[in-house]
Amino acid sequence: MAALPALGQDANVQPMPWPARRASIGVLGTYNAVGLQADYRFAKSWGVKLAGVRQFGYERPAEYGRAGIGLLTYSFPTRSQLVEPVVGVGAVRTVYHWALAGRSGNVTDWNVGGGFGANLRFSDRFRTGLNIFLVNGFRAEYQAGDMVVTSRRLVAFPTLTLDVLL
Repeated sequence: MAALPALGQDANVQPMPWPARRASIGVLGTYNAVGLQADYRFAKSWGVKLAGVRQFGYERPAEYGRAGIGLLTYSFPTRSQLVEPVVGVGAVRTVYHWALAGRSGNVTDWNVGGGFGANLRFSDRFRTGLNIFLVNGFRAEYQAGDMVVTSRRLVAFPTLTLDVLL
């Protein structure tokens, strides 16, 4: 009885590949930030990714950070329709809003960022991903009545994503 469902089925059946999708929109999250992202592939493996991120978890309640990210991405071709490995490099604009000693202001920074990871496409229209985003971030300190950039450091953000493919 156990073999009856397999009788008459072709053993060489291959799954139908999902159609290629050029664009997606989605959400992303890290341990201290959430954001929205959009991808567009202008060639088979090449594309661009844009993201807007809001950081939280600063020491003072009135402080926050925002970032705009633009990456040129390359998706490695694979035989799997499930896994999409990807790398990217591009520009990052960061705005850190500070509030200290009755004063407040913004520290704005342009810098370089990049990332790598893999997306898992689990249906025709949805995918999720685990990526590592690296940015040449800054450290700011309060000096002479103002907040200034005092040093640079490499910051890594493990990022989870969920995208809707258009």
